[in-house]
Amino acid sequence: MGGDESPHSFVCAAINFLCSHSSVHILLFGDEAILRASIDSATVSATARRSFFTVGVIPRKLPNAWLDRMTIVHASDVVDPGDKPSSALRHKPQSSMRLAAEAVASGQADAVLSAGNTGALMAITRYCLGSLPGISRPAICKAMPIAGRSCYVLDLGANLTADAEQLHQFALMGAAIAEGEGLSPAKVGLLNVGIEGQKGSQILHDANETLRADKRFDYVGFVEGHAFFDRTVNVVVCDGFSGNVVLKACEGLARYLISDFRYYFSASWLRRVLAGTFSVVTRGWFKRLNPEAYNGALLLGLNGVAVKSHGGANGAGFLAALQVTYEQAQRKPHIRLSQWLQQ
Repeated sequence: MGGDESPHSFVCAAINFLCSHSSVHILLFGDEAILRASIDSATVSATARRSFFTVGVIPRKLPNAWLDRMTIVHASDVVDPGDKPSSALRHKPQSSMRLAAEAVASGQADAVLSAGNTGALMAITRYCLGSLPGISRPAICKAMPIAGRSCYVLDLGANLTADAEQLHQFALMGAAIAEGEGLSPAKVGLLNVGIEGQKGSQILHDANETLRADKRFDYVGFVEGHAFFDRTVNVVVCDGFSGNVVLKACEGLARYLISDFRYYFSASWLRRVLAGTFSVVTRGWFKRLNPEAYNGALLLGLNGVAVKSHGGANGAGFLAALQVTYEQAQRKPHIRLSQWLQQ
């Protein structure tokens, strides 16, 4: 209930996901009246066989019995985007976010996905699920797909500041996830304004020494922003402020490249003709660049699976985040991470 988009977009995404995943059951936490109205309107639109673009992400024809695999759980409280995490945790025990996290803690659900307040999500999931031993602060982690390979970046916004020990913990978590996905040995870099040893804050210098002493991963030292793209490392560690700025800048660049390409080829009749010729080749490239296709980041360090969606994600973006949640619920990264941290 706390995303920038209306709940209807998320309901449509959930229905679409159920239609393509026959073994999944989805619990929708929120205002029951709003959610039921969204389900009814989405179903009517889909069965009326309107175009895909008219109804959003709902397929034209709904398979039978999908509704049996969706449960609405009424939540009387809503965590607003401006709520302080401590206030949301203490004063809104019946929020959709809190009830969803409690469902994972009790075993009623395998994973929680939210597009709401990031700080509140971290506080609530940390309270309900608990942190893994040796992890003081969970971190948001996402694999950035660069030239056919993944570069895991954390933290992407859960902790705006981080001390040296927390950066070390981020490195351990990122390395564990990277090696679990076949990127062995994990090559870890610490984001800084330069690779020279004298640059950066004292926190980065202290973290640099701690990471260099840890032999559980291949630490390459300080890296600059271009390391996300040049295959220097497959794990980049930073505080949440820097990571979120990088993430939003990359998303903005991707959208700009798509729009500038279209603008350029619409400037004359000859370019429009050429655009038609190139469209077969560029269609797949546009899909790869679309940030919505990569929505959904794992909240690492919790004793359970929690995924954060962009607050401003549309139905297609939330559908992508549902896929990430489904995959992580199957992989159970917290179990693998717990074992790796005990080495």
